[in-house]
Amino acid sequence: MSPNRWLAALAAARVPAFHCRRVVGEVTIVSRTPEFVGVMQALAGRLDECSLLSRLDDQWPETGTDGSFTIAAAHDPAWQCALQPLDDDADDHLAILSLPAGWQQPNDAFFSIVENLPDVVTRFDREFRYRYANPPMARLTGIPHETRLGRTQFEVGTSNELAGTFQATYRQVFDTGEPVELEFDYPGTTGLRHYLGRATPEFDHEGRVATVLSVVRDITELKRLQHQLEQLAGTDPLTSLLNRRSFIARLGTELDRVRREQGELSLLVLDLNNFKHINDRFGHAGGDQVLEAVGRILLSETTSHHIAARLGGDEFCVALIDTDEAAARRVAQRIGERVGNIAVDSAEPIGVGVSVGVARADTQDTTALDLLARVDKLMYQVKFGGADETGSNCR
Repeated sequence: MSPNRWLAALAAARVPAFHCRRVVGEVTIVSRTPEFVGVMQALAGRLDECSLLSRLDDQWPETGTDGSFTIAAAHDPAWQCALQPLDDDADDHLAILSLPAGWQQPNDAFFSIVENLPDVVTRFDREFRYRYANPPMARLTGIPHETRLGRTQFEVGTSNELAGTFQATYRQVFDTGEPVELEFDYPGTTGLRHYLGRATPEFDHEGRVATVLSVVRDITELKRLQHQLEQLAGTDPLTSLLNRRSFIARLGTELDRVRREQGELSLLVLDLNNFKHINDRFGHAGGDQVLEAVGRILLSETTSHHIAARLGGDEFCVALIDTDEAAARRVAQRIGERVGNIAVDSAEPIGVGVSVGVARADTQDTTALDLLARVDKLMYQVKFGGADETGSNCR
């Protein structure tokens, strides 16, 4: 019977076993039953594949044997390994691992939990070689987890950049004995996803970090929701423009760029004329329609690198990046003309007017609030200096 069929039968019987091969005095594991992997998982820090294989290699009969033989542990845990040569190759053996009474049942329960977790669970030795990988790893990468064992991430095809990042993380855990968290993107079988990993040290009986246990969780949807919440927190819900707080922060960034002489900036502050009359005439629902229409106009009149915001009430603001004052006034004129054509519940414009203050940022504007206050003052000079209620005067 082939080694794979033997292991399948032993796996069905829930026996910790493996197929090994001894070539030129070195024993390697070819394949394993899930129960054997579970035993290695449960005995982390006390027994691993490297120490097991080292013991097998040391105690292997020097003259060879045509029959079965047993190799036992030199110290705790008191395991025994019975080996039987396979018919098709004298170098190949089937090994069954025997543990002290009371070990197997807890191991089975622990192994069952880890195998059925949705998270990816892996274990690495001090040479950064896989010592365990649960089934979600195979689903994520499309590579059977058995083929990973005993190999590094570089050897199984992980990108050099990501494998290097992982190994640097594990090295930090080995060196410090402290857990480390890492966020990363991985282009798995379902596309590019975002993950949060936590690498935790596992200590041997001498207090030395023997292995690192890595637990990786898919947080793609969580990051998407977080991004949406951040956008909502910085956005006016009625007009979908930036709110005042977000606008001030963005304006400050652009103003810093102007002070470093890396570009220029012009600012428009807009206030609707007699907006209270609109609410009185059409109700608050009609007033909201007007505000929404102004928001759409500002978005359509500005390109993606400009910044439009609703500061509050019927006051709006537009930061025109790398735009001089003359060009900014032309934008203000177009906005005023389009605002004057806003209609509510009819095809006829209701005659909305807007007052606009326009100025180019300069060195006297030490903060975003300084610039905003200066242009806001210009807007009020327009508003109360004889502007037509239905006009689009700007200053």
